[in-house]
Amino acid sequence: MFSRVVGIAWSLMLAFGGLAPVHAADFEGELLKPDTIVIGTTGTAPPFTMTDTSGELVGYDIDVMKKVSEALGLTPEFVQLEWAGLLPGLAGKRFDVVASGVTRTAERLASDDFRILSPYTVNGVAIVRRKGDERVSGWDAVCGMRMGAVRGAIQPKMALEELGSDCVSNVMEYPGWTEMLLDLKNKRVDFIVGDFLGPSYLTKADADVEVVPGVIRPNSQSLAVAAGKPNLADAMDALLTQYREDGTLDTLLETHFGTTVDWSMAPVN
Repeated sequence: MFSRVVGIAWSLMLAFGGLAPVHAADFEGELLKPDTIVIGTTGTAPPFTMTDTSGELVGYDIDVMKKVSEALGLTPEFVQLEWAGLLPGLAGKRFDVVASGVTRTAERLASDDFRILSPYTVNGVAIVRRKGDERVSGWDAVCGMRMGAVRGAIQPKMALEELGSDCVSNVMEYPGWTEMLLDLKNKRVDFIVGDFLGPSYLTKADADVEVVPGVIRPNSQSLAVAAGKPNLADAMDALLTQYREDGTLDTLLETHFGTTVDWSMAPVN
């Protein structure tokens, strides 16, 4: 019954030009749980995904997935896990989707374990330093210093590729931004490497740290859908396309990051 209702709903949207054609949208059999979409997220990467004072998950990824779930007639079920375990968990069929600022790299786009959808934001790789620490003036000044990074994140790998193998050898890894920022403030690391949007949000509310001007490796980010779910992935990608075009994503970006993005800057991949 669910499949038939969803199929009718999608047919109506297609008839009125709301979405691009997809498969029959019969993704019920692809879900881990009936009428439910299981979503892996960290809850530790503000403002993409975080917990509020009451312990509830909030953030850009959370709102995007709630909107997508509602459009598909599904109940979202969020599962929190450290970043390093999310994509392996998706490959292991623990989730239907990962929503946690997944960067669209060539390696991930070619993966047989999951499918990265079209962009839901545009980002880059940035440096965070202690406020006023002029030693960390930019990418050309960090060689020999101690770098902090989220365990399993792609941005530190991108940074090390840009800097060269002999530049930074002392890298300390953390499960999330809370612990990493604390060590930066306590001078256990000299700088942090991460995405641009997340730290820009965090540093607005923290007078002790700041983002260094100068972003490398412009990239796009999106949602990741487990392999073996082509109808679900097509339906979700059609919604992201609609949300980019109708301004829905811009509104959510403005709400959570205080800015929109230039979609034309997304790398072609």
